[in-house]
Amino acid sequence: MHTLMVYSEAGGVAKTTTAVSLAMSGAEQGRQVVLIDLDPRAAATKWVDVEPSEPGLHIGAVIGNADPTGWVQDLAVPSGWHENLRVVPSDRSLSHQEADRADHAHLRLRMALTDLQADLVVIDCPNRQGGPLTQNAFTASDGVIYAARPTSDGCDGVHGARQSVAAFKQSMALLGAADRLTEVGIVVSDYRDHITPKDQSVAVEELRETGLLLTPLVPARSIVPKARLACDWLGRYEKGEPVATAYADLAAVISERITA
Repeated sequence: MHTLMVYSEAGGVAKTTTAVSLAMSGAEQGRQVVLIDLDPRAAATKWVDVEPSEPGLHIGAVIGNADPTGWVQDLAVPSGWHENLRVVPSDRSLSHQEADRADHAHLRLRMALTDLQADLVVIDCPNRQGGPLTQNAFTASDGVIYAARPTSDGCDGVHGARQSVAAFKQSMALLGAADRLTEVGIVVSDYRDHITPKDQSVAVEELRETGLLLTPLVPARSIVPKARLACDWLGRYEKGEPVATAYADLAAVISERITA
């Protein structure tokens, strides 16, 4: 099993779109996938239109419990999108966990993944800088996918996220603790492929210089927000096919990288 966190320290950079689309693409490609919504905004939960099996049995139950070993297997609920895709929902109350500074609280998500029956876990992270929720994602994940739009804000979000990842890895090294988190790459979404504004070209080049830019770039299409409002997978729309195809290609590239 591989666990990937989708992360940026900027808002409005297609982070949730990237997380949900990579999860769905993995499911369509035959993997057993669990999507974990670790963002208190619960945008992924709302898009896939899932609810906890019982009130309170969302990801906050994991983060708020001292010993949630193996809980994700029970908390993951089937999605209506694909038989291979399950989701651990989020809730606004998850934001209360940002104040939890208990010893080893940052290990709870990793503990909860124990014995999970899945090939791939995708975590939709909050866009916060290094708080307890993000720390849980760091310790639980094998790799990080940076989400970006081809804008200055998108670049800033990636650079900030990379600094937080570097700080985490440095702290783990100082503690002599095992560190398995690797930078898998940057996924750029909402790329205007019919025209190429200068600011877009500058942003893409800036991200390319990191050596982490993944291709293809995901094209901008107006169907994406419409599909989200409809709580439906964008790949079911003819106008969404170029977007879904790009994410499918990216999912295959990412799979090759993490299994190499």
